[in-house]
Amino acid sequence: MKFFLWTVILISSLLFISPAYSLYKIGIGIKEKDKEVLNGYILWDELQKNVKKDVRRFLKKRAKERKKNIDNPIDGIFEDIKRVGEKVFGGTALDIAVDKIITPDGIIKLVELTERKKNRDNKSKNNQIAKKDNVKSEKKLFNIEGYSLETFKFSSFKNFEAKIITPDGDIAFKMRLIFPRWHLYFIQSDELSSKIASKIEESVDLLKNLKKGYSE
Repeated sequence: MKFFLWTVILISSLLFISPAYSLYKIGIGIKEKDKEVLNGYILWDELQKNVKKDVRRFLKKRAKERKKNIDNPIDGIFEDIKRVGEKVFGGTALDIAVDKIITPDGIIKLVELTERKKNRDNKSKNNQIAKKDNVKSEKKLFNIEGYSLETFKFSSFKNFEAKIITPDGDIAFKMRLIFPRWHLYFIQSDELSSKIASKIEESVDLLKNLKKGYSE
């Protein structure tokens, strides 16, 4: 009976710890630029599909915000032209951007650029961390150097999700158990979606590209 009880406790403990270990391995893989490790812990096809959905949501949200701020007919015409560009080229630009960024090389490069910016804006980041600590301190499960775990739960035996608060914004994760390890297949980050959305908006901006063509 004791052996059975200890076996259950051991299995439960491993099940609880293993998703965090997979996230740790992904972090180490990015830091050490180890693509083999990243490929072993990330389901890239599913991750790309989920990021595309989130970026579409983000683009629609930004379009609605721009529409609210239109206060004259000229701006309305420019916004209509932007929408035409998004409808004609937006889907293709989205696929290209996500398929390029959500890869081992893309993620490693993105983190490198973020770290450089973080070093340049260190003072500003510290102020943001202090604000987040004041606002959400009651919800945090732990807090290490501005990074904290807000939620950590199993939606099923083989599915795990977590939400982490970082100096650059909240990040939601979902992982699936494909024995013997947990694999990342979903990520939701306004910071990531904003960067991808900005690149897409620039690439499909018909007026900007037209001006660029004339200048060349």
